[in-house]
Amino acid sequence: MGFNMCGYAAPKLDVVRVGFVGIGDRGSAAVKRMTYIDGVEITALCDIRQGAIDGAQNILNEANLPKAAEFTGSDLSFKTLCTSGLVDLVYVATPWEFHVPVGLAAMEGGSHTALEVSAAKTMDECWDMVETSERTKKHCVILENVCYDFLLINVVLLP
Repeated sequence: MGFNMCGYAAPKLDVVRVGFVGIGDRGSAAVKRMTYIDGVEITALCDIRQGAIDGAQNILNEANLPKAAEFTGSDLSFKTLCTSGLVDLVYVATPWEFHVPVGLAAMEGGSHTALEVSAAKTMDECWDMVETSERTKKHCVILENVCYDFLLINVVLLP
């Protein structure tokens, strides 16, 4: 039996450099949310559409943050981002079929990854993600914002 990520804590980072892959509605909203978090630098943006990257650059500009490196031009531009050395965390908000390839590339490239739901479509893909996380000692986090949505919490928790 190999290393298990249960209970593992990666070394602390004073600044977390984040790269986004997929900057549609969810991705651009995530870029905006990250601009409010101290200790986060948005260092890379990746999408097949230059217009989506331009929109995210505008979000950074409006927040008085520096322009991020851009990765575009093909469905595989994420691979260049993942091996660029520019990011500590890759935030994935692509269509579902890209979640596993991007997540694997991120961890193989030395970055943690955060995936919008769904993370994988098959058990084999799930095991690929788990085994890559354990081998690289990079966290792979499945994001779920509905459980923590402000309106949902008010409906469920407040009388």
